Amino acid sequence: MLTLTLASPAQTRELARLLAGLLRPPVLVTIEGDLGTGKTTLVRGVLRARGVRGAITSPSFTLAQSYRGRHGERLHHLDLYRLSAGADAGLFAWDDYVGPDALTFVEWPAAGRESLPLADVRVRLHHRTPRSRAAELTAAPDLEARVAAAAAAAGIDVSEHTPAGKAGR
Repeated sequence: MLTLTLASPAQTRELARLLAGLLRPPVLVTIEGDLGTGKTTLVRGVLRARGVRGAITSPSFTLAQSYRGRHGERLHHLDLYRLSAGADAGLFAWDDYVGPDALTFVEWPAAGRESLPLADVRVRLHHRTPRSRAAELTAAPDLEARVAAAAAAAGIDVSEHTPAGKAGR
């Protein structure tokens, strides 16, 4: 697990830019955290860095928004906040949002835990101060090492790097 201190919303956007450059399809990223920790800011930043133009809205009411990146990759942003675990999650068309050319980001993944494939990357965001956040990132050891190096080079505090395996649910 990699722990990063994001001192400002700008550093959250910088982490998003770094992730956008490091992630390759297919990948499933789950993002957890309380309201206001920057989950949507992080996803929006990745999508922008992957070439999405125009409005990028939170899928809180629609559950999913899909986009195309500059290289034709499918980019999906799911928000399961309003989805109930169990029957609701079982009816969701998960296969429409994963695949060999897809980068899929899932906010509030708890409702889909039983149905979602294992995450390749798991991000947990925590409030530190009104403007700063702690980000815990779990991924394959090589990706964690690349994120740690890129984040440190970008001036983001990397306070812990414990190699892990597959991110899990």
